[in-house]
Amino acid sequence: MGGPNWPPSRFWQFWALAGMLVLTAAFWWGVEGYAYLSGGYARGQIADGLLRFSLLVLTPALVLAWLAAAWLRRRVGEGGYWQFLGIVAMMWAGAVLVTRMLIA
Repeated sequence: MGGPNWPPSRFWQFWALAGMLVLTAAFWWGVEGYAYLSGGYARGQIADGLLRFSLLVLTPALVLAWLAAAWLRRRVGEGGYWQFLGIVAMMWAGAVLVTRMLIA
């Protein structure tokens, strides 16, 4: 009467929901951050460095952490994956917030 229930947990449903947030946020910051960068809005060295770091390192790290779900889940478990993604997302959000505060 049919195969086994797949997925065995709701991990992939939550992963897809998190992906909507992660990919939307990464695209938004990529566009807005690039506009700040090309417009010369970052007047200080700290603001410019943080802007470049958040665009070139943290945004790709956020997307890669989300994409590496299956690989990370096998190694650190579901709880560990969500903790890792949460830590990366908090670092990214903090960098974006501080960058916007320094530029404004």
